[in-house]
Amino acid sequence: MMFLTETNLMSVAKTQYRYKIKANAGMFVILIAVQLLAFLLSLNGGVGTSAGGFDSITYNIKYISGDIIIVLTLIWALGIGISTAGSGFKMDFTFISNRVSSHLSSIAFLLTAAVVGGVTATLCGILLRVVMYYTQNGVDTGSGFWIAPLSLLTGIFATTLYAVLTSSIGYFAGMLVQRNRVFIVLLPVLFFGTLFVEARSTGQAQTLISAIEFFSKENSQAFFALKVILVSAFLYGCVILFSNRMEVRK
Repeated sequence: MMFLTETNLMSVAKTQYRYKIKANAGMFVILIAVQLLAFLLSLNGGVGTSAGGFDSITYNIKYISGDIIIVLTLIWALGIGISTAGSGFKMDFTFISNRVSSHLSSIAFLLTAAVVGGVTATLCGILLRVVMYYTQNGVDTGSGFWIAPLSLLTGIFATTLYAVLTSSIGYFAGMLVQRNRVFIVLLPVLFFGTLFVEARSTGQAQTLISAIEFFSKENSQAFFALKVILVSAFLYGCVILFSNRMEVRK
C-alpha cells in the first residue's frame, strides 16, 4: 500500500511539473529579454575603460565582462522562485494533489529553470566575446579571451548552482509571504535594515559579505556544490515542513 501511495505521489508530481513548465513558458521569455538587456549593457563596457599613450602611440582599453549577464540571470532566478511560490498552489487546483506533490513539482521546475538560466547565461557571455572579436577593430585576444571547453563547463556548472541557490531562497521567501502577509514588509525591512545598521556601525555589510564569500571563496567545485545542495535542501525542507503542519492544522 505504501508503494502505491509513493507511486501515485510521484505520478501526480510529474504531471504537475509538466503543467508548470508549460504554464510558466512566459518566464523563459522574460529570461531571454533580461539576458538580451544585459548583453547590450555589456557591449558598452561591463567593467570600465582606461586610456594612455607613449610617445606617438596611444591606446584605449575597454574592459568587457559578462558579469552583468550572470547577475541579472540570478535576479531572474530569485524572482521565478518567488513567483512559483505564489502561483504553485493555484496551478495545482486542477489536479487531485497535496502540498507535498505541489512542492516536489515546483522544486523540479525551479531546478529546470536554474539549468536553463545557467547554460544560457554562460553561453551569452561566450557570444559577447565573439561579437566583440568581430565588431571591434584591432581587438587583442589575450590568453584569457578564449575559454577552454573544460572551463566553459565549469562556468555553466557554477552559474547553474548559483541559480539553484537563489531560486530556492526566492521560493522560501515566497512561501513565508504565502503563510503570513506580514513577511511582505518584514523580510525587506530585516534585509535592508541589517545592511543599513552594519554599514553605519562597521562601514560595510559584513553579514551579506560573509554570506557571499561563504560560496564565492570556495576553491573546490565539489565543496561548493555540496554547500549549495545542503542550503537549498534545508530551505526546501523547511517549506515542506511548514506546509505539512499547515495542512494538518486545517
